[in-house]
Amino acid sequence: MAIAIFLFHLVSLTLLCGFCLFFLFDHGTETLFSNFSTPVKGGIVTALFLGFSAAMLGISGFESSANYVEEQEKGVFPKTLRNMWIVVTVFNPLIAFLALCIIPIPTVVDNQDALLSLMGKTASGNWLSLLIGIDAALVLSGAVLTSFVGVGGLMKRMALDRILPDLLLKKTKKGSNYLIYILFFVLCVSILLITKGELAKLAGVYTIAFLSVMILFGLGNLLLKVNRSRLPRPRKIELVWLIYRCVCRCSCHSR
Repeated sequence: MAIAIFLFHLVSLTLLCGFCLFFLFDHGTETLFSNFSTPVKGGIVTALFLGFSAAMLGISGFESSANYVEEQEKGVFPKTLRNMWIVVTVFNPLIAFLALCIIPIPTVVDNQDALLSLMGKTASGNWLSLLIGIDAALVLSGAVLTSFVGVGGLMKRMALDRILPDLLLKKTKKGSNYLIYILFFVLCVSILLITKGELAKLAGVYTIAFLSVMILFGLGNLLLKVNRSRLPRPRKIELVWLIYRCVCRCSCHSR
């Protein structure tokens, strides 16, 4: 399932970029130069900081791969990170540049919640816009899938360590800890009902929760490096780079 979603996502983005490039060659660079001449609100330094933060936010999801670490063979996890970096290094800057080439800045601001779909509609029509919408739904479904996998493994480990009740370790005949997944599903639905499905409130919940997780994740890594320096680990990173990555994570998710 993950491979199918990933391949469909790559094909969709490739088609989007291809048609946007064709649209650019056919209509010229007038929109691009007009966008570059638009005054920058807050100054160039603020724009660069916010752009950097948004770019880092655009590659969030790398932590999802960590949900599968216990099910991966030795040496597979670094390869998944490498492959994801290659993809985002190509597509993220390219799509941002193409958006500036074919869509005026005011239109971007008014349609930022569905910008890629608008790019597809502008470049090739409704069919590409629909394709991008389907791709977005599938990618979000994949994110939900990884969240269930991650929560299942985490709560199982915590129950085994007697931090959570042993009741959560009950299994079906096929070996699934069904109570954990039911509990997480109820939690997700309760958040949806409390916020009444309003995207702004849901985004606020996501921002606070995920920013907290990233801060704790970074602090945990720092504590392990300082207090458990002799702990065997396949890869090592200098303390200054670890702090830098933590700051980058915090800045992007606070954005």
